[in-house]
Amino acid sequence: MGSWGITMRESDYGLDLLGTIVATQLKAVDFSTFNVTDALEVIKADIMEEIRKANRGCSAESLVFYFSENFPRNFTQGALLIAECLADYYRTGELTVTEYVGKNYDPVDHHIKEFVVTPADLKILLDELQSVQNPEHEFYQGWFEEETRQQWLAHIQSVQQTLNEHA
Repeated sequence: MGSWGITMRESDYGLDLLGTIVATQLKAVDFSTFNVTDALEVIKADIMEEIRKANRGCSAESLVFYFSENFPRNFTQGALLIAECLADYYRTGELTVTEYVGKNYDPVDHHIKEFVVTPADLKILLDELQSVQNPEHEFYQGWFEEETRQQWLAHIQSVQQTLNEHA
């Protein structure tokens, strides 16, 4: 995963997943509503398809291995992305997503003013936020510099606090 910041919305993979949510979910409802359950399903399907494509032609046993190794990590990244989106919505009353349209990929901002989130969705997001704060977790360990890790951890804790306030 290439990235240029501490949030999922600043990472290549996070932006790719958000683009998939835009294309498959948000466009269909004219950017009126962000449904967290649907977004979680979209990212699960996208992750599974990505793993299948990357491992075409391998044995069933190998495919099971690739799923067990890659799906949890990628799902956590997707859940963190959705948690960030929900926290932004709770903080500002809207979520702004950028869609790139036309031949020149002109940016068009859309302001989503409604979220649908169930208690089960919120539990999934909060569980993922909690899990990455464990010093043994690969995301926690993935930062080369302690200062950057602390910035990321503060961000994760801020997102978690915002979601907890609305639980």
